Amino acid sequence: MGRRKWRVTRGACMRERMTPIFNGRVLALALGLAVCGCSGAARLDQDQQLATPGSTALRAGDWIKVTVAGDASLSGDFQIDPTGSVLLPLAGPTKAAGMTPSELAQALAKRYRAEYVKNPNVTVSGPRGG
Repeated sequence: MGRRKWRVTRGACMRERMTPIFNGRVLALALGLAVCGCSGAARLDQDQQLATPGSTALRAGDWIKVTVAGDASLSGDFQIDPTGSVLLPLAGPTKAAGMTPSELAQALAKRYRAEYVKNPNVTVSGPRGG
């Protein structure tokens, strides 16, 4: 019985010594989070917060990356001109402004399929600023 009492006392003593250390770490963590929340970092406006990657409408001045699998001559980085079109190899000027990257990829696949490529696999990534 005496031995068991010693272990309980020893455990209680350890807890008493650890409590200030633990409380200090919790306090430091809370202060760190509070400071991060008050930082002057740039904040996204509501439209940017709601937009998911790939659903952002393209607009004039944006750069996009077009990839046609198996045909490097049709792939590359392109800029949407002030009229909202992008000049692509074989496809020519293609309206891009107002479309999402996935919508543009579908339109390009349809255009390439109709005239040049048997079964095109087209991906469009972007937009990214110039």
